Amino acid sequence: MVGKREGLRERRRRETRQEIRAAALRLAEEHGFDKITVEMITTEADVSHRTFFNYFPNKEAAVVQAPPGLLDEDVEAFTAVGAAHPREILADLTGLLLQNMAGQPPQRDEFSATFALAREHPTVLAAMLTSFGTFEQSLVDIVAARTGERAEDEAPRLIAALAVTAVKTAIESWVADSPKDEDDSPLPYVERVMALLRTLLGP
Repeated sequence: MVGKREGLRERRRRETRQEIRAAALRLAEEHGFDKITVEMITTEADVSHRTFFNYFPNKEAAVVQAPPGLLDEDVEAFTAVGAAHPREILADLTGLLLQNMAGQPPQRDEFSATFALAREHPTVLAAMLTSFGTFEQSLVDIVAARTGERAEDEAPRLIAALAVTAVKTAIESWVADSPKDEDDSPLPYVERVMALLRTLLGP
């Protein structure tokens, strides 16, 4: 889930992925998730079956909000700092995630729809957990690259898990809140959860 600075081709791929996901979520709301098919999704999104499967392995993955990919140059800046106290690395990692989220802001309605489907359908929940698990492993790898440890070591795995849990907790709180305005964003929720995490970890 680490990508280069977004160019025209990458932006179009991101837009196509989003169009397919939006179509899948619309159909799930209109007909019920169990009744929709990949063929219905491709028709709604006006893409071929081949295009659909270039982006998603199945309809479950199509309705899941995957964490946005990190940019190469941001990852390189993070890893170039080198080893530090685990709390500092955790703070830097969550800062990286906040920066990435600000550049690719999530949509509350889409996350809300995904969470609702995950509560009702175990296959969607499994796809969501797989998505977050894959993203978490990518964070383990970049933390290990920064510290010089192995990805199998405890510290990189724990730091990545804490960062992902903090972001997931914040997004869940953001989605659960009903007020909406023009500046609607999960970033303040992530910052609040991170402040709480720092308090829990102590000085």
